[in-house]
Amino acid sequence: MIDLVRRVPPGRPAIVDAATREELTYGALLERAGSAAAMLREAAGGRAAIFLVANQDVGAVVLYLAALTADLPVALLEPQPAALGQLAQAYAPALLVLPTPLAPPPGYVQCGEPDPGYVLWRTASRAERAPHAELALLLSTSGSTGSPKLVRLAARNLAANALSIAEYLEIGPEERAIASLPLNYSYGLSVLNSHLAVGAALVLVPHSFVRPEFWAAVDEHRCTSFAGVPFMYETLHRLRLDPRRHPTLRTFTQAGGALRPELIRHFCDLTRAAGARLFVMYGQTEASPRMAYVPPEELPRKIGSIGIAIPRGHMHLEPVAGMNGAREIVYEGPNVMMGYAEGPADLELPDTQDGTLRTGDLGNEDADGYFFVTGRLKRFAKLFGRRVNLEDVERALEERFGPAVAAFDGGDRIVVATGADGEVHVDAMRAHVAHVLAVPPSAVEVRAFAALPRSPSGKKNYRAIEAML
Repeated sequence: MIDLVRRVPPGRPAIVDAATREELTYGALLERAGSAAAMLREAAGGRAAIFLVANQDVGAVVLYLAALTADLPVALLEPQPAALGQLAQAYAPALLVLPTPLAPPPGYVQCGEPDPGYVLWRTASRAERAPHAELALLLSTSGSTGSPKLVRLAARNLAANALSIAEYLEIGPEERAIASLPLNYSYGLSVLNSHLAVGAALVLVPHSFVRPEFWAAVDEHRCTSFAGVPFMYETLHRLRLDPRRHPTLRTFTQAGGALRPELIRHFCDLTRAAGARLFVMYGQTEASPRMAYVPPEELPRKIGSIGIAIPRGHMHLEPVAGMNGAREIVYEGPNVMMGYAEGPADLELPDTQDGTLRTGDLGNEDADGYFFVTGRLKRFAKLFGRRVNLEDVERALEERFGPAVAAFDGGDRIVVATGADGEVHVDAMRAHVAHVLAVPPSAVEVRAFAALPRSPSGKKNYRAIEAML
């Protein structure tokens, strides 16, 4: 990945900080990354893992590239002290790079400031074994839960996916993406990677996408693309976003989960009226993270599809034993991870995936070769001797009532949590689920809350929701 960045003419703009109006060229960005890389290498004293808590700022970009430059595997983490403590305890990384106000867990001593606003901390005990030579990046799939399970990615995985994304989105050197997603989230990082890989620019903004200052930055810096997850598009629908008010935006992308079909159609129509494009995409962190997309010209007739495989990728279906004809979506491509890690010993492992990822998503394929997700392998319950797809339950309720819901296996019943407290009567939801599943209403329990917890990327936080039940 860093080799792609080095090929860009040094005078081209790379990062724009909307808050300070600072603009870094590729030459300046690489110079700062190189300086920080020298400090990281010296502090590491050999090949070792780095944990970087990444804010939404220029320093995070510099330090991410510095780790790649220094050839030191880096875990990008969100600024959550509890999760940092749990992960540091599980992996005992040699180095921590933290934003200035954030204190390290016990056992670390300060050893420098690799970039303004960030402090370098070194552990007192040096790990004896080095990570695998190909390992470049570690990403969490569980948000702020602090789960020790991390995705192991090689530099070649990142480069392959960045170039594929740039190809199908037609990202050129003149593009400017607004950083609407966290850099420590695989989707947000892929926006950075795909733009830096081809000499385009990223505009960093400290404001949420719901703030007028965010959209003022879009216009002032002539941003050409916006990336969002379903929760963001649901919110923009309520805020009545009109892309015609932001004429430089030519591309809208959506990933991070399924968006309701009616909203896909709504934003498809809006973007077309504005002369822009909407890309509905599908991916997982395990694939760096994009695997499929729906070409905008096909979107009106492929609502609900995850699309076709990205360039140099391939998707097919494989039967699932004991599930009455259900088939799992399997992806193959150079962007597939090396495998998972759950502790420091796993960082030494070679590639265990061989370019193949069993997605855990059930699906089908239409006559045109477009794929559709129909459920998840692990999100099932058993009710009256029948397997119930919990995602089907959620989809049925959200299509009928609108607000987000989360369904769980309650043993002898289905338990549904909704964030629609006061908007929809729980009896109506209970009756609808009972009708759809052809079960007695007593087999369905619906609990209403003011809101359902979400991860920083906007996905439903099932673990936090289940803890509320």
